[in-house]
Amino acid sequence: MGLPGVPAPALALPERTTVEQYQGGLDFGIDMAWVPGTKRIFFTEKGGDIHIMKGGRLLGRPCATLPVNDDGERGALGIAIDPRFKSNHRIYVYYTNASPIENRVARFVVENDRCTNKTDIISNIHASSATNHNGGQIEFVKGKLFVSTGENAEPSRAQDKNDRLGKILRYNPDGSVPSDNPFGNAVWSYGHRNPFGLAHKPGTGKIYSTENGPSCDDELNFIRRGRNYGWGDNYSCGTAGVGPNPKAPIKRWSDIIVPTDPTWYSGRMKSLAGDLYVGDFGGRLHRMVMNAKANKVKADRIIHNAGDGIVDVATGPGGWLYYMTPGAIYKIVPAAN
Repeated sequence: MGLPGVPAPALALPERTTVEQYQGGLDFGIDMAWVPGTKRIFFTEKGGDIHIMKGGRLLGRPCATLPVNDDGERGALGIAIDPRFKSNHRIYVYYTNASPIENRVARFVVENDRCTNKTDIISNIHASSATNHNGGQIEFVKGKLFVSTGENAEPSRAQDKNDRLGKILRYNPDGSVPSDNPFGNAVWSYGHRNPFGLAHKPGTGKIYSTENGPSCDDELNFIRRGRNYGWGDNYSCGTAGVGPNPKAPIKRWSDIIVPTDPTWYSGRMKSLAGDLYVGDFGGRLHRMVMNAKANKVKADRIIHNAGDGIVDVATGPGGWLYYMTPGAIYKIVPAAN
């Protein structure tokens, strides 16, 4: 079923490719992260479990179970692999802690397929005003940990540069604040409503965020240091937004699509490589064709309809392009002859 006001697309997967289910039976999967060069994927489920798949097989018990409040959009949300995972075995998870109710980022050390040594490196991110607008994505870019937060249904907080809500935050891997952040705190960019996705172009510092709008203006933003992305009190649909020098999105969907966590694909399938892929909760997979500088969208091509909401897109084992729905993980691979 399509979202209101969104026309049915013409689908355009590359020739001689097909979609295969990789793992079914998920209990509201949210986010996945691949250990490059291996056959291992970690993923979160909204209710608090962190799972591991190895060689296409789901391990029988969770790596860990977080103490979450999963009302509304809360729960175990984003997951990221440390760039030095092969030596330090660390993973990071953004989650809504049950008591006290607040959003946190936990770091684990993975030993024998168990997530051990849990440390909350980031805590006290306000989450009690509402059960929605938590953001919840994390992404390593050039050795720094970027974290997306929603404004917890309080638009004024998005424009306050001393408040961590409605922001893209930037931390060191231990949770400390880098000295070169623009405002002397964790804030990297501001004026965000509910940035539910984070991605970067491999080998660069170019960062992209999807953002869920109100009854209009879902967005794809190109994130730059210190920028204001325009959400706040008295926002008007179709504008760059409010506050000082607001930056318009590089793609705006005025008919809402609920965009989720994207990825820049540079994997094994050459016919898909070199573009940004965004899922939406109507089940469509978008191929965002970018310009040479990778800071503008040339075309938004819908290449597949999953039949269920897509919550994440990622590169995975084998270098294929994977996507996740609440109930399953799929991969796009060459079709059999």
